[in-house]
Amino acid sequence: MERNSCEMNEKAEFSVLIKVLQEERLREKKEEVDNASLFTSDNIEWATCKGFNIEVGKQQIEAYIKTWEIRPCWIYSIEFFRTGQEDGFTIYLYEVILMAPTSRKPISERVSVYFAAEISKEEAETRPVKVRFILESCRVIHTPGKNRFNEKWLTNITETKACLANISTSSFPSIPT
Repeated sequence: MERNSCEMNEKAEFSVLIKVLQEERLREKKEEVDNASLFTSDNIEWATCKGFNIEVGKQQIEAYIKTWEIRPCWIYSIEFFRTGQEDGFTIYLYEVILMAPTSRKPISERVSVYFAAEISKEEAETRPVKVRFILESCRVIHTPGKNRFNEKWLTNITETKACLANISTSSFPSIPT
């Protein structure tokens, strides 16, 4: 389901991803380096810009997630957020929500992973889609094929959320009835 593209509360992580893609474009122009080999990972060959659309993006992100070395208890959903246009490029933004429910806690803490796929309008026939991702509340940008995903990133976020929830509930005095 596509979200409203005029949503006022755009995730800060999406802004960071877009900025990194812009900076990389400028750096690539200066260096004139072909980085196409960076954008394959774990037998995932990203589509060319010409063959990319919202559904292809979802399918490829799902295929990429399946290469992660995480326990099977992690379940996820992939949501398309929106597209953006800038300087001959289209950027597709996705949010992946992961959870690890258990019988004791069927509604567990959620972790969001934000993906940006950059599509070039000029080299659409041959250029692979450039994909980057970032985890919620983190500022490290990851590149599929360059960074190996670590399940500890997910558990760190869920543990931090649980600690914050415990702090916030214990810091309020109980109201007498």
